Amino acid sequence: MEHLSGPEKPSPESIQPTYVRPPGLEFAMGVALFAMVLMVFFLLQSGVFISGVLDRSPELAKDFTLNTLSDPAMEQRMNELVFNGDLVAQEALWSGAICTLLILVVVRLWKRGHTASFLGLKIPTLKQFFLWLGVFLLLGLVIEGLSYLIPAFRTDFMEKVIASTTNFLWLYIGVGVAAPVFEEFLLRGLLFGAIRHMADEHATVAMTAGVFTLMHLQYDWTVMLLILPMGAVLGYARSRSNSIWVPVVLHMMNNLVSVVLP
Repeated sequence: MEHLSGPEKPSPESIQPTYVRPPGLEFAMGVALFAMVLMVFFLLQSGVFISGVLDRSPELAKDFTLNTLSDPAMEQRMNELVFNGDLVAQEALWSGAICTLLILVVVRLWKRGHTASFLGLKIPTLKQFFLWLGVFLLLGLVIEGLSYLIPAFRTDFMEKVIASTTNFLWLYIGVGVAAPVFEEFLLRGLLFGAIRHMADEHATVAMTAGVFTLMHLQYDWTVMLLILPMGAVLGYARSRSNSIWVPVVLHMMNNLVSVVLP
């Protein structure tokens, strides 16, 4: 992936001798695959969550039908367990792992021999990694400072999750590893690569950062304002390093710290 200001140009080795699809068609294909993966992700999360609620509510599970989902008792039980740490960990683990694999499969079928360059699977240089680590840590200090000074920027989401967790190992794996890997492969991998067929680096980073922010609707809008610049830094880290592993590691570090030090 180039990080020049214009739309990405195909490299000589990426040009097939028989047929090259136009950028608009490649963009449309990428967006369609992104939408499909996102739909599967939300269906998996919903399925794991509902299953977990029923496991913890024998009285609802005994005569469960689809109509049970609209039962006031079921709705009340789901509201009670929406921040349950064990359920959050299971949702993140299963939906993240399965959908990351799905991304690799569909991109492989789509891009074939150019999957690695499209997703940015190359290993970054240590210089690039530590450069963006420094930028990310600086941003983290600014965000923490704003959260300390302005109560509206604070959130107790992770505190609620941790308070109800009985298995911290699964929480670390689900929230700290599976979730950031999936989000980066979805946004800074699949969606980033699709948009770069049509847009320049800055527009691509802005759009992926916006989608990244909207995927965190569990937070108040004030907190989402702090997530937006984080998405921008992760996007530029992906673009300038030409490696998805830089934002993956930075994202994992952020989530693990939020679990250890909410």
